[in-house]
Parts: sequence; C-alpha cells; structure tokens
Amino acid sequence: MKVEVAAICDAATDQSGKLNMLGVFDYIEAELPIVIPRCSVVFRIRYTRSEIAEHHITVSIQNPFEHSELMPPIESKVNFLPVPDGMDSAAVNLILNLNRMRIAQGGKYLLRLRVDEIVVDTALPIYIHDLTPKEPNPLMN
Repeated sequence: MKVEVAAICDAATDQSGKLNMLGVFDYIEAELPIVIPRCSVVFRIRYTRSEIAEHHITVSIQNPFEHSELMPPIESKVNFLPVPDGMDSAAVNLILNLNRMRIAQGGKYLLRLRVDEIVVDTALPIYIHDLTPKEPNPLMN
C-alpha cells in the first residue's frame, strides 16, 4: 500500500476514478480564531491484490508539539476492490469533506492517515499563521 496523493484543498471530486482537486494548500494566514466553511482532505492509495479487503481508516490533523488538533479524528471504512485483469495494482481515491473546521491556534499541524491502525507514510504539514494584532509589551521599551 502506498499513498500517491495526500492533500488538503478547497474542494475535490472523484469522477469514475479520476481524482479532481481545486485549491490545494498547506498554509493559512488569518486572524484567529477562524472557521473554514468547507475544505476537503484527499488521499489516493495504490494497493496490490494481497491488500484487497475492507480497511478501517482514521484521518487526523494534529499539532504534534502541543497535542492539540484541528478536528476530532475521522474514522471510516473503505473497500479496496479487486485489481482488474492485466494490472498488478489499483488505486482508490478517498475524499473527506470537512465543514466548519474551526482554527483557534496557530502553529504547525500534521495531516495523518492510519489504515488498520498502521500509520501510512503520510505526515503532510499544514501551517497556521495568526495575523491577530498583538498589543505591544510595555516592558520591551
């Protein structure tokens, strides 16, 4: 099993196995807190015949240093369908649509995918920069 694509974007669709992504990003600048009305987390996973089965997946976006998260982990199941004759692997597109994702704290977050409790080789960074004006520190003068 190999992750071919991992991204967070404004929107995504799957049309007969063709993955379409719009507005891929890894950096947000805003006055915090902010609510992102809608975005999508996208993965394209390549698998072989030996991996055909129903798999349990978990997706999280966490700050590894402060142990905070942008959203609760999302859990689901996905079927890796039979590999067509004449091919040695197939791919599945996973699109998770997030609504009203609240961002309260800046920092570096990591988008992670677990398949059957195994962390797949994905740790996509998402950087949040807080543009909220700060009061000057009077002790610094």
